[in-house]
Amino acid sequence: MGDERLNEQWWSAVWADLERQRRARSWMPGPSTVMDVLQTSRKERSHQLLIGWLLDPRQPHDLGTAVLTGMLRVLGKAHLVEAEGLARVRVDLEVVKPGSRADIVISTSAFKLVVELKVHADEGREQTKRLADDHAQQQELLLVFLTLHGDDPADERFTPMSLRTFAGLLRSALEQAPAPLTPHTRRGRETAGDLLDTLERMTGMAPTDQAAARIWLTYGEHLPSAKAAARDVLKQLPTAVAAVLNRLDLSEPVKVVGPFPYQAVGHKKIRGDFGTYPELAVLLVKPGWCTADGSPRAGVGYGTRAEPDPFDFGGDLRPFLGIRAEDPRVNEYLSAACDSQDRPFWDQWPRWEELDLTPPGEEDDLVAAYSDRAAARITALWERNHTLIDQAVALSEASG
Repeated sequence: MGDERLNEQWWSAVWADLERQRRARSWMPGPSTVMDVLQTSRKERSHQLLIGWLLDPRQPHDLGTAVLTGMLRVLGKAHLVEAEGLARVRVDLEVVKPGSRADIVISTSAFKLVVELKVHADEGREQTKRLADDHAQQQELLLVFLTLHGDDPADERFTPMSLRTFAGLLRSALEQAPAPLTPHTRRGRETAGDLLDTLERMTGMAPTDQAAARIWLTYGEHLPSAKAAARDVLKQLPTAVAAVLNRLDLSEPVKVVGPFPYQAVGHKKIRGDFGTYPELAVLLVKPGWCTADGSPRAGVGYGTRAEPDPFDFGGDLRPFLGIRAEDPRVNEYLSAACDSQDRPFWDQWPRWEELDLTPPGEEDDLVAAYSDRAAARITALWERNHTLIDQAVALSEASG
């Protein structure tokens, strides 16, 4: 008991030190860019929209062709920088062809540039091959596989490029650009700078945070025990969330199913194979959503890896909330109906969002606070989506 009390006192002193530094503004952790605040920096669609916007010279970032010409030079195509009509290129997103869908396509009379973007996902089966075949043509074709770390594409016709390289091009364009002249272009320039900050943070280019380094050097040897304690807290959440959900008073007849284990299908590997991961789920389910044996075909609720962790593997092990649909037909309908940004890497959750793990007040119990927070979001998701799931289940039954 004495050692436990001393240990608690030590961690209280650490917490007090961190709070002192926070109040003094010498260390202010947390997100600072728009994408990080909105938790979209891991979403491919967010990067696709912004990168496509930056490659369009006519947009109000007021960088002109600087980002596009920088990319052409990196690709060894400096002769295209002077191509006629470069300032009037056409930029299209989600370009669908018979065998593929390209993230970004830039078209001029002299060349076509196809960008396949991957932020936290691997290439799909023969994805770059299908893209290259679909866009083969007489004019000069440039194919770029733009990924977080500059991964090699499966098809050698694509040139790999890292987001770190792209960030360097953007920084150079921003540093050399004249000052924006209007409030509109000034906001556009700030948007470009905000993306640069996000990319530099993601790719390790951000300046060294001296205060953060000082904290690690002071307390680092003790942090593994704190990490183990945090994992223990997260492992208690499925049962705690189920208990809170059982106390809800919803307008529809509903039951709580779980926690129950299942195997989630994860990232595609470069050869098109899939990895599976043990997870747990707790779902709110209407009786009509269940099969004859009582198994839920769909539900709204909480999901987590069997061994959760908020930071390992780029955050892939964080608990999450959303819609789960094990029935393939229900899943297909919901996947089409849900925003593509909400689709996870595993196919049984057509909509998901991460559980906010910001710690509550020092006097609050972590398990109670997180389970209440999860139940509140699940309730909101339920109210917004249960009619949609009704429709998906009905269509599945009608199709036999």
